[in-house]
Amino acid sequence: MASELTPFSLRVAGAVRAELARHNLPGEALIPVLGIGKNAVYARLRGERSFEVEEIAKIAAFLKIEVGALVSAPAAMAVAS
Repeated sequence: MASELTPFSLRVAGAVRAELARHNLPGEALIPVLGIGKNAVYARLRGERSFEVEEIAKIAAFLKIEVGALVSAPAAMAVAS
């Protein structure tokens, strides 16, 4: 059963996409980091499914950035339509 995502979840997805682009990395780079499949990674990046808190922490560590950069940075405010 699909639930509607919150604006916060969509902002986090946008911030993750922005940070991946800033690091010149494709979404596939998150597959081994998160231990999930390609379709699951892209569902999160497209904002179809929320990132779990632990996943956000793993992504921040992988990108060598603070978790706050993904949950509260200006980049997180831009939501792709």
